[in-house]
Amino acid sequence: MATDQGYLGWRGAVDQRLTDIYCITIEDAGLDEEYLQRNWKSKQTPTEFVEWLGNKFDLDRRPFPIRTMGR
Repeated sequence: MATDQGYLGWRGAVDQRLTDIYCITIEDAGLDEEYLQRNWKSKQTPTEFVEWLGNKFDLDRRPFPIRTMGR
C-alpha cells in the first residue's frame, strides 16, 4: 500500500538522520512504531522530527571528525 511505503520511507529517513546527527538508531532511542506513526501522520519531515526529538531529550550531536594536517 502506498501509505505504508510512505511511512517506511519516512521511518528510514528518520533512522538515517538519527544515525548521522546523534549516532543512535530508532531502536537505540526506544521509539516504538505507534509513536513514530503518530509523528508521521502529523506531516513532520524526518529532519523536523529528528530536530524536535533532539531538543526534547537534550541529545548531544555527534562531534565533527578532527583532521590532522599532513598525516
